[in-house]
Amino acid sequence: MPEVITDYKIGVVGAGSWGTALANLLATKGYAVDLWVYEASVRDEILKHGENRAFLPGITLSSQLTPWNDIADVVTGKDLVL
Repeated sequence: MPEVITDYKIGVVGAGSWGTALANLLATKGYAVDLWVYEASVRDEILKHGENRAFLPGITLSSQLTPWNDIADVVTGKDLVL
């Protein structure tokens, strides 16, 4: 598991294949990333299995990536929102 290399706060809006891949790339580089997930079932899958089976199956997601259903949790207080 990579360590957080910075206190730079990043939020990614949207957990489709592109948003999930981008969030995971940043997380594997050591950033703590919050990912907004519209569907509660997709968020639950990410939390339970560490994978976005709906939009990016077969890719294990970094533990530095945290999925949220409330967009305010993802965008508030961030240094960068994508």
